[in-house]
Amino acid sequence: MIHRTSRFLTCLLVMCSSAFGLDISESCKSGDFWNQPATASLQGASYSQPDAEHVRTSSLALGGLTTGEVIITVNNNKPVSLQAMLYNKGDDGVIDAEAFNTILNEAKASIETYTGVKAKLRSGKRDTAVKLKSWEWKWENGIIRLEANSSGKKKNFQGEFIRLNMAPNAKVLGGGGASDSITKSELRSSITTEEDGTVWLKGVPMVDQGQKGYCMPATLARIFAFYGMDKVDQHTLADLCDSGAGGGTTSRGMEMAMENVCKKFRTKFIILEDFVTTYKSILEPYNKLAKREDKPTMTINSNLFETADAKLLRQARAGKNSQISKWMKDIKKHIDSGSPVIWLVTVGIYPEEIPLPQSRGGHARLIIGYNLKEKTIIYTDSWGADHARKTIPAADAIGMTMGRYVIKLR
Repeated sequence: MIHRTSRFLTCLLVMCSSAFGLDISESCKSGDFWNQPATASLQGASYSQPDAEHVRTSSLALGGLTTGEVIITVNNNKPVSLQAMLYNKGDDGVIDAEAFNTILNEAKASIETYTGVKAKLRSGKRDTAVKLKSWEWKWENGIIRLEANSSGKKKNFQGEFIRLNMAPNAKVLGGGGASDSITKSELRSSITTEEDGTVWLKGVPMVDQGQKGYCMPATLARIFAFYGMDKVDQHTLADLCDSGAGGGTTSRGMEMAMENVCKKFRTKFIILEDFVTTYKSILEPYNKLAKREDKPTMTINSNLFETADAKLLRQARAGKNSQISKWMKDIKKHIDSGSPVIWLVTVGIYPEEIPLPQSRGGHARLIIGYNLKEKTIIYTDSWGADHARKTIPAADAIGMTMGRYVIKLR
């Protein structure tokens, strides 16, 4: 992955011309931005629509700022709110405290000049999952909130992200927290049954991880957004899960983080199948088959999921109908209650219909449906609209599984 740190240090948050991106300054300040179709506001910029409720773009100019990734939440195709990343370690790499504070201070100065309003420092308890430094600017036609998340000092400093949130008013900007979760009955209304017997959860938002290795934070963010809590975004969760700057999250790091996050956000974290237990349970049946086929066996220290024979792995875990039926019954229980299943896998073991950005290795997905008759599951990846809904035989799914988890509404 190529980091853009140098660009951020030299020109991102300086008083720059609109040549760095489509300039939306005038329409946002006047309030016109919120009263026209989102796509009309972005004419001249490259954008995508990962799902019905979001538009994704980058490099927009707002006053003296040029943004990184921008996510616009829409309702009936009109913008409701806008979030712009000014820095995040996943895309931009690790920077020191001086560079982080330079970006932050120049952002505050630019917003103050743009709005003509003095910043108000926000303090006290906030409906968010991490500690934030936050400043706010209000004017007649809108509100901007600048948020920064970092930890440590000097050599131990770790900058996580600097982001800008904007909306037409404070009420809209304040939505998406723990108090805004949907009800269980609303959740069950998303369950859709098709003529061929496929049952799936319609409307799970797409959170695109982009080029960074944030599959776990993005997957978790999709669940919270599905439950109405889109304030818990992938950058917040990357901090909580201790994801590395280049990406990558350990299953244990995710488990520990989710225990704490779910307590705050009125949800319950359930471990269905953890990585360590899963790994140990595979060794004996796999090695028994490997010896029979005169193929290499594995040990507890082997990188089993990376090097195992695909056919033997599937046979060891899903060679019997009873194994498949038990696994699918468990999936059915959670889908039927309206809860997606977090699915840790090793990709690249079996052929896939759509080429993947990741050819081999650990990855986090969501299981969002099943078909008992066809013995298939419906799943989704955090790589954009092309990966929103895919189907795989249950036996293949079981063979590549490294872990399964559920986050449920209380």
